[in-house]
Amino acid sequence: MASDAGNCSVIILLYLSAAFDTIDHKILLNRLKVLAGISGSALDWFSSYLSDRTFSVRTDRFSSNAAALTCGVPQGSVLGPLLFSFYMLPLAGIIQSFSDLSYHFFADDIQLHVSFKPHQLDRLSTLVQCLTQVSDWLSSNYLVLNTNKTETIIIAHSSYIIADSYIIAISHHDIYHRS
Repeated sequence: MASDAGNCSVIILLYLSAAFDTIDHKILLNRLKVLAGISGSALDWFSSYLSDRTFSVRTDRFSSNAAALTCGVPQGSVLGPLLFSFYMLPLAGIIQSFSDLSYHFFADDIQLHVSFKPHQLDRLSTLVQCLTQVSDWLSSNYLVLNTNKTETIIIAHSSYIIADSYIIAISHHDIYHRS
C-alpha cells in the first residue's frame, strides 16, 4: 500500500449523469470511422442502428406520444456499452498525457489516482490540471459530470493533513472528500 511506503494517495471518483443518454451520434459515427476504420455499409448499419429511435412514457392509466431520440445509445443492448466505451476512447489519451496519474474507466464512472510523498503536494496541481481537461472534454462531448456525486478519497498516514491543506474543485464546485 502507498501509505505503508510513506506515500499519500488521492483518488478522484468522477460520476457522469445520464451518460448513455447523451452520446452524440455524429461524434460517435465519426470516431467509429476515424479510430476503427469502419466505413461504407458497416458505418451505414451503425447509423441506422442509432437513428429513428423513439421513446414514450407509460403509467397504469396514461401513455405519452412517442418522441424522437436524437442522441444516446440503446441501454440494455449488447452494443450500447461497447459504443459508449468507443465514444470515451479519446479521454484516455488526455489522461495518459499526465504521466504521474493512473486511471480506470468502468462504464460511466472514471477514477483518477495519484500517489506521492507528503512533501510533494505539488503533484495535486497535476491532478487538478487533468481534472480541468477532463471536465472540458466531457463538456465538449455533451457529457455531464455530476459534481454532487463526484468525490475524493485520501489515503495517507493520519499525521499528514492533506484534506485541510488542499481543496480540489471542478468548475467552481469543491469535491467532497473522505479519508
